Amino acid sequence: MKQYKIGIIVLILSISCGNLYAQKEGKPYIDSLLEEVQDMPRSNNAKASLYINIGMAYNYEKDYAKAKEYFTKASDVYKQLGNKNGIEHMSLMNQQMDLNITDNAARKDNERYIFIIGVITVVGVTAMIVVIIIMIRVNKKRNAIYTQLKEEKKKSEDLLYNVLPVKIAGELKHKGMTFAQQFDEVTVIFTDFVSFTSVAEKFSPTQLVGELHACFKAFDEILDKYNIEKIKTVGDAYLAVSGLPTKNRNHATDAVAFAMHLRDFMLRRKLMLGDATFQMRIGIHTGSVIAGIVGTRKFAYDIWGDTVNTAARMEQNGEPGKVNISQTTYELIKDKFNCEYRGEVAAKKKGVLKMYFAEA
Repeated sequence: MKQYKIGIIVLILSISCGNLYAQKEGKPYIDSLLEEVQDMPRSNNAKASLYINIGMAYNYEKDYAKAKEYFTKASDVYKQLGNKNGIEHMSLMNQQMDLNITDNAARKDNERYIFIIGVITVVGVTAMIVVIIIMIRVNKKRNAIYTQLKEEKKKSEDLLYNVLPVKIAGELKHKGMTFAQQFDEVTVIFTDFVSFTSVAEKFSPTQLVGELHACFKAFDEILDKYNIEKIKTVGDAYLAVSGLPTKNRNHATDAVAFAMHLRDFMLRRKLMLGDATFQMRIGIHTGSVIAGIVGTRKFAYDIWGDTVNTAARMEQNGEPGKVNISQTTYELIKDKFNCEYRGEVAAKKKGVLKMYFAEA
């Protein structure tokens, strides 16, 4: 996961620095950065950031050797500060510069060989054989370089698509930015493990993380079978939503079906593993949310609004092994699922809410 985050930071930093540099005047901007970094007497994050900006400026001047020089200086600063993320970040940037340098060298080789071909052509058929051999070698080298560049680009895109919804990642990739949106008809799913803190005390750290990973990995695999977007995990809680970023008229039905699949998985796992795993509550509510990306470091796609809070209250006031839904969700799925009316239940900071247990 850390490598995913670093990859995303590299992509966003490249976009941000490119937009900033496009507004400056080229070399005068680089000179101003060089003067500024000389005035900084000691190594700190600010100095590393200046070196990065200088490196990106040289990158957009296509002086990749100079760019690599300043990314290396930034890496040296991070080494002094013990900043592992910064060191890995700069390593990725230097790898990209090496690819750029190699690509330029390949293009120069290609130009030289084309000139040689023109000269040798007048010699005759024998010279043509030599030209063909050279071209084959050049093409192999060029294809190898472009294949490598294509693979590196795919890795960066895969990192982006793993962290963000496909639609949002596409906007960020093509536009360099994305805007928060309000979605009026979505269904939020909130899960939580019962008495997690006390149960976790019986696990070793390795066992605890291993069991959480096994459960959430299974949740992710189940999620792929429905029109559901995973938002995040927070501790032992799992937050997902149906109906965004692509609208889905069956969002409530898909959300409840997904929740029941999660419930059945955990019930079976509890039967098999006993105290070596957890009991789970699930809460669901339907309404409107705001969704978007905030921040530039370790950012993520998130949702906000009263609908999220109400879904959390549905979970908190549910029971182990049950899918607790709100009145709003019930009205949308009552013809497709059997539901048990629980009556009006007092929910923290929400007053009295009508709740139902959804069944198959």
